[in-house]
Amino acid sequence: MACKITQGIDESCEEQLSVGGADQTFWVGYLSDLDTAFSLLQTADISTIDFGAYGGLYRMDGKKFQHQFGSELVVSAGGNKSYTHTAIVKLLSDSTTDDKTLQNLNLGQDIFIVYQTNNNVFKILGAGKGLTSTADVENTGQTGDADTTDTVTLTGSERTKPLRFSLAGGYSATLARLEDYEI
Repeated sequence: MACKITQGIDESCEEQLSVGGADQTFWVGYLSDLDTAFSLLQTADISTIDFGAYGGLYRMDGKKFQHQFGSELVVSAGGNKSYTHTAIVKLLSDSTTDDKTLQNLNLGQDIFIVYQTNNNVFKILGAGKGLTSTADVENTGQTGDADTTDTVTLTGSERTKPLRFSLAGGYSATLARLEDYEI
């Protein structure tokens, strides 16, 4: 079977005015908390997240221009192709409760993350198989201006690029929906 594209890409003037980076806020959820799995067919943007009775999203706030989210095509020796989804987030843990939250985040095996680019586009990492923590680094540094945040890296292998999440009402409606999902 030949896999072929079914349409081209037309770059508009708006797309040429694109800002890099991610917003300071992102949300963490668990695939095991979903009543209905995300559709990976990519026939349209994801517009709803169907949580079970006690499921929802956990809001995480860091500093602006600190987080990095992405995907990379991986080609195995046998020719299989997949995407490695990666989230590198910087969070300031300033209490025992925050320490426990980071420790529990690092134990998760089926994490998905909803993040917002600086172009107000929302995407979902780990929608199919989930992400797991592969690193958490915290240091005091040597000088008073050193970075004392936790830098957490979550990764996972997926069949698709990060899924887009949007509602018909645009940016404001999409953000409001995500906030409605917050626990």
